[in-house]
Amino acid sequence: MKTVNAEQAAESIFELLKANPWLNTPGAMTENDYHAKDEAILFLQRMAIHGVNGFGDTSEPAQRVASGFLLDFMGKLMQSEHPLNKKTWLVDDSKPMADQALQIIAAELVENHHQPQAMH
Repeated sequence: MKTVNAEQAAESIFELLKANPWLNTPGAMTENDYHAKDEAILFLQRMAIHGVNGFGDTSEPAQRVASGFLLDFMGKLMQSEHPLNKKTWLVDDSKPMADQALQIIAAELVENHHQPQAMH
């Protein structure tokens, strides 16, 4: 186990996106996608806990929200003024970086499960 900072967390999310290019394919979010937030959070939880190799039956709006969340999260990690930039996470360093990203995402989902909007 090791502790990673925000820069390392952002690198691991970048690796997750590279290893799973389908996460980048849903396109830009639309104004009407907001209603799919809860479904997107459930998808991200499933992905973080069980691993997935595609969106499966996740709706297109939820796909866009989930993809947007990952990009937004990575961006916030890299902003020096954002509170996430000061956080650290404990990850299993025997796992690939993409799996470490899933551990970080899972930790954030658990921490914010009662307030999903806090992660956006």
